[in-house]
Amino acid sequence: MADNSHTNNFLKNLSQKKYAWMEEAAATPLPPKIMSEPRTLQAAKEQIRKYAQERPAKKNKKIKLSSPDEDLSAVPPPKQHKFNHKKPSSTTSSTSSTSSSSALHHKPPMPIKVDQKVNTREETVQLEHTEEHTPIDLPVNLNQPKQTENIPQKHPQPRFKYTTFPVKGYSILPTRNISSNFARTDITYFPGCKAGSEEIAPDPEEDWRDTIIIHPGSRNLRINFASEAFPRTIPHVIARRFHSLPPKKPLEIDECSSDDEGRYEEALHDIKGELKWRMKNAKRRAVPNAEGQVLGFNSSAFKEMIPDHNDPYKVEWTEVDKTNKPEYFVGEKALNLPISKDSEYRVFYPWKHGTLNNQDYDSINQVLGDIEAIWTETIVNELEVDRTEFKDYNVVLVIPDMFNHSYLCELMTVLLRFMNFRGVIVQQESVCATYGAGVSSAVVVDIGAQKTSIACIEEGVCQVDSRMTIATGGDDITRTFASMLIKNKFPYTDIDLSTTYDWRLAEELKEKWCTMNEADISVQVYDFYTRTPFRNTIKYQCKVYDEVFLAPLCLIYPGVISVKEKEKDKKRWSSDDVVDDIIEDIGSNSLTSLNTFQQTFQRSRMDGDLSLGYGTIQHTPNTKRNRFTVYPLDAAIAQSITTAANGSEEKLKRYFTSIILVGGGGKISNFSKLLEDRVLSTILAQKASIERVEVVPAPRELDPELLVWKGATVMSKLDTAKDMWIGVKEWEEVGSRCLRERALLL
Repeated sequence: MADNSHTNNFLKNLSQKKYAWMEEAAATPLPPKIMSEPRTLQAAKEQIRKYAQERPAKKNKKIKLSSPDEDLSAVPPPKQHKFNHKKPSSTTSSTSSTSSSSALHHKPPMPIKVDQKVNTREETVQLEHTEEHTPIDLPVNLNQPKQTENIPQKHPQPRFKYTTFPVKGYSILPTRNISSNFARTDITYFPGCKAGSEEIAPDPEEDWRDTIIIHPGSRNLRINFASEAFPRTIPHVIARRFHSLPPKKPLEIDECSSDDEGRYEEALHDIKGELKWRMKNAKRRAVPNAEGQVLGFNSSAFKEMIPDHNDPYKVEWTEVDKTNKPEYFVGEKALNLPISKDSEYRVFYPWKHGTLNNQDYDSINQVLGDIEAIWTETIVNELEVDRTEFKDYNVVLVIPDMFNHSYLCELMTVLLRFMNFRGVIVQQESVCATYGAGVSSAVVVDIGAQKTSIACIEEGVCQVDSRMTIATGGDDITRTFASMLIKNKFPYTDIDLSTTYDWRLAEELKEKWCTMNEADISVQVYDFYTRTPFRNTIKYQCKVYDEVFLAPLCLIYPGVISVKEKEKDKKRWSSDDVVDDIIEDIGSNSLTSLNTFQQTFQRSRMDGDLSLGYGTIQHTPNTKRNRFTVYPLDAAIAQSITTAANGSEEKLKRYFTSIILVGGGGKISNFSKLLEDRVLSTILAQKASIERVEVVPAPRELDPELLVWKGATVMSKLDTAKDMWIGVKEWEEVGSRCLRERALLL
């Protein structure tokens, strides 16, 4: 109620200032004869009562004299319908003027109190001006003749020509829309718990220990209580048992066409040209015969066998009880499970390329079943929350910016109906990243394991047209780096990236060896260890040169990335054009940004400009929704910023100097500096006359991988989050409509 009174007072004061000139016009002194002389209260009562008996009143107004200082002339006298007063003489006018002025300054000797309520009716007389013809409403005293000579002309008010309400006290804006309590009351359009209800909100006494933040990813799952400072990172993988051996897929020979080979060689040539140009700018000389040194050393590399008792980082492989085999393993146990070709267990990643895995699963129910199993086991084992206590906990689910709407509804059903949580909040990754970084406006570049998403945030709101998703990430850097090592006679010749232990080895080598510093490009010798099931640990020595710099550039030059693996065996479980049973109309306006980039890209190819990067843009069914299989990262950032700025130079400069790099895919030394140079050299940045591009570092040296999860904890503790919780009752009754009512800007 305090907020409403404050709002009403503010509007009233604003109205009085806004229409001060009208009040001055209304307060113009009346002609001398219109004001009456001092009279007794009894005479006024008799006249009003007589008039009320002759003609019934239509409007009831209360007349109250609360102060003796008030003039009796303020009491509205009875009025007639027609006025045919004659023009009075000047003598009478002067006499009345004198008496009126004395009446205004005369103070009655005794206070007058009126307790009787009298019904009166106001009538107005329209005095037409000869030039303006604007009717003006003036109160008229019936006891005095009509005066027209001394009436001052009022200001013309054409906009209030036909109004009958008094100007004084009129609110400029409709008060019901400004000071309404609709969003703060228990009014709702669907059954179930009200917005902000304590039944589905966290318990204040628990101090956020009953709120779980879940951020799923393609490789890792970050989960923990909102009261904790950092999340727990668990491999987002499951090893499920098959009672009958799954049918073996026929071996497909990947025959590279001449176009694919030409595209790969062209992109590789451009990457090496980028390295030479940067080495020259940094005044660094290339090592002569570096490739020959690397090949000669790796061909006869030294290796040493280490016993298990001497290996400090020995892997504890998961043992399977042959008498009582479990149906599945999750997390680290699934990765450490020794799986042979004839094993009953198979490893699945239910989250792939930033969405549900529709390549390795046959139906969406299988994916949802594995997700429920992974999340349940993690909460029970890692967070030590019993399965029967889920009803006393809330969940904040962080999803990608361009997540499929039907998949989101399925995940909400799993959390509320099957896992039986008390309430759920859904939020986007890019918005959570700004909360974690402590900024309100930024360009969020999230480089994950298998996808890269770009979105511009303006005052905490995601700009829908600026969102872009590319199916490339840190895994592509790992594969590119492994392929370059194999070409240079990698000592570990039996490496197989399809196995969990060899993939983990390639990830470890990428994190330790890859760099974007020109000063570190030289022939160097490294040691690494291979740990495989049922074998002793083996120590190898390996020489590398420019592979450590060339591999991360695959995000800038996507021509070296294989596209067939990303598009193979994809299944369509839902329509991307249907949202809540309403088909979205995708017209030419939605394709404007894409067509602009395609024209710029083709023109740069013809001119031989390297600012956008060579490589063919893959046209997929989701291209019209800014979803691409491969796409140059620097050009995508520039295009997203240009779309969000919408021609504003101030926004362009602000966006180009506030880029936030999050995710584990970009955790390479000096990668942010290289990205600044690449974005600045794009054609779109040059056309906009951008002089500086800046990648903002994470605050307080926080790990970029944890920035999104940290922002979700901050968001869940805000007061606005109280109205965003969705319970099982309203979800069962209404379904996806709850997302529109309570999810923030999804």
